[in-house]
Amino acid sequence: MHLEVRQIAEHEWETFCYIRAESYHMLSPEQALKNRHLTDLHETRCVFVNDEMKATGRLFPFTQYLHGQALSMGGVASVATRIEERGQGYVRELLSAMLQEMKDNAVPVSCLHPSMYEFYRKFGYAFCCEKRLFKSPFQPKIFAKPATSDSGRIVRCNEAELATVKNLYDRYARTQNGFLRRRDLEWSKIVDNPFGGSKPRLYLWQDAQEEAQGYIVLIQQEDNKLDVKELIALTVDAQKGLLSLLEKDNLLTGWEWETHIDSILPSLLHDPKKMTSESVNWFMARIVDVRTAWQVTSSQAQAGTARLQVHDPFAPWNEGTWQLTVASSGTASVSATDELADASADIGTWTQIFYGYLSVEQALFLGKLTIHDPHVLPFLHKLWASVHQPLMHDYF
Repeated sequence: MHLEVRQIAEHEWETFCYIRAESYHMLSPEQALKNRHLTDLHETRCVFVNDEMKATGRLFPFTQYLHGQALSMGGVASVATRIEERGQGYVRELLSAMLQEMKDNAVPVSCLHPSMYEFYRKFGYAFCCEKRLFKSPFQPKIFAKPATSDSGRIVRCNEAELATVKNLYDRYARTQNGFLRRRDLEWSKIVDNPFGGSKPRLYLWQDAQEEAQGYIVLIQQEDNKLDVKELIALTVDAQKGLLSLLEKDNLLTGWEWETHIDSILPSLLHDPKKMTSESVNWFMARIVDVRTAWQVTSSQAQAGTARLQVHDPFAPWNEGTWQLTVASSGTASVSATDELADASADIGTWTQIFYGYLSVEQALFLGKLTIHDPHVLPFLHKLWASVHQPLMHDYF
């Protein structure tokens, strides 16, 4: 038996689509075939046994913001096998090859949106992201204290102002954990909606000095409803001003908005009972290479040293104890050590702490983190501290 993991050729695209469609119970694989122009075959990774495709996958070369820095991130998607091929270890081979490729190319982290969380946990991925879905009927008054008329104004965004929108996004994304540094393809999904549906409408919020402070992307849905596809606001007035658009449409029956799990929007509302919200379990993440990833620390990190033990049987290059030193300049260095560890956890827990999804206190409370030397706690508390929960804003 000859097994290999490789990119697909053009003539193999149809098989790729049909395996995905069957695995995910898609009713119309023909639509995927029509979207060939949206897929770069260089991003495909598939398992072949004796030249027969057994499992599909994609590996996206993303860049992700974490703790104010831009890191290469491998986005894993389209992992699929036919029902009769399951249990043969093909996905294990696929993910193992992907992780090795990422390590070889100095990609320190990876994310995926799982079909089954417990399945990908076996390969070191950990649940790292929730989001909040707000649903509201039409309300003529959304906020208890609306943005004042002299605080700014809404202007419809045209193509010439797209650079302003991108700049606003990037300024905001750098302050968050999990946002992508978007390529043109990601922006096309936001402003063109290439997979079908209504064309998005974009609006800017300009402050009293005519400086753009935020934008909103609206997509028309059925039954006179609107989807707030994206809202990026650098100020609270920008958020209030942009959402006030939804107060002016008296034909609107309702709207939805997905945002941070820790959003404080309800505290600003005129009548919070008119709006419902629910949490949505979202992405998983994984540290691919500890030595590279841990050179990134929070802006709150203090100078010091810790020896951190990692259990990671699926990526054995991470297994062992690592000495992480933060200099007074804020620069971090990571090296392997044979000395006794100050703290230990599996790769999933370290990933959750690194992304800011779990604090050190929470990891201790849950029994996921073991402290061997309590003197390391003040240093560890600040090492990857984050103000906000992570959010993977772009679905893939």
